[in-house]
Amino acid sequence: MSAGTVYVPSAWAGEAGEPAVAYDSLRALLESGTVAAPSALCVDEPIDDRLLALVPSGCLLSFPGTGVWDLVDVDRAAARDVRVSNVADYGTDAIAEHTFALMLAVTRSLPRADRRVRAGLPPPEVWGTTLASRVLGVVGLGAVGRRVARIGAAFGMRVLATARREDSARWAAEAGGVHLTPLPDLLERSDVVSLHLRYARGDRPTLGAAELASMKPTAILVNTARGGLVDLTALTEALARGTIAGAGLDVFEPEPLPAGHPLLALDNTVLSPHVAAGAPEVRRRAVAAALGNARDFVRSRSTVDVPR
Repeated sequence: MSAGTVYVPSAWAGEAGEPAVAYDSLRALLESGTVAAPSALCVDEPIDDRLLALVPSGCLLSFPGTGVWDLVDVDRAAARDVRVSNVADYGTDAIAEHTFALMLAVTRSLPRADRRVRAGLPPPEVWGTTLASRVLGVVGLGAVGRRVARIGAAFGMRVLATARREDSARWAAEAGGVHLTPLPDLLERSDVVSLHLRYARGDRPTLGAAELASMKPTAILVNTARGGLVDLTALTEALARGTIAGAGLDVFEPEPLPAGHPLLALDNTVLSPHVAAGAPEVRRRAVAAALGNARDFVRSRSTVDVPR
């Protein structure tokens, strides 16, 4: 058996000298008994409970992203003495920028405007809405949520936010201009609701039919966090009925969206394929950090574990 080895996804083979393994071959590798502690597996695909059960105790799963709670059961891994590491804050700017790209595309109806130009249609007399002086509701004040709050304030928006952690509440108090409020109040008052929460496999959606119904009919929803935070069926119905005015979505549950999904037929949505953190330089940082965590672990058992 090979102890103290770093394994990487096949897609990383050109960026690392470690043994590469395709995701669909990972089960066979683990079943072969080749992997032994203190080895590290760099993975950027879900690790279900059956696959996790094959990972030897004393090994590391190193993910090249921040939100891993829907990719692996972190508590179950800890109970089996399998370490899990993520990469914090590697794509904060990129995700915050993509959040506002979606926000602007929806509020200014940019996809429809583009289609009108290409079809040679004249401009309408009234088109889109502005962000200045509107209310931005930031659900979750982690690194990305904080950056979105600051950008919203720079746009002249009034910023409401929810905060689950003490450090987030402290940041809001020190930042100024960010007003903490419970989620029901935020949903009722916001013109734009932007989601920035962690999501663990099996969690109840933060926004279901009742929460969406409590939003303004003129409001829009932006989600660059995780698709499972929103009940997709309820959201599709709300958008189709005009319960809310629009949505900008980078993530979905399920993902990718199945062909023919009714959300795809709606013209009050702007959709992107989970690419908020996909800029090449951002991806390189994430891969390099995940590799660094894996190599440090193999050398000295040193790594930064995902908080539970």
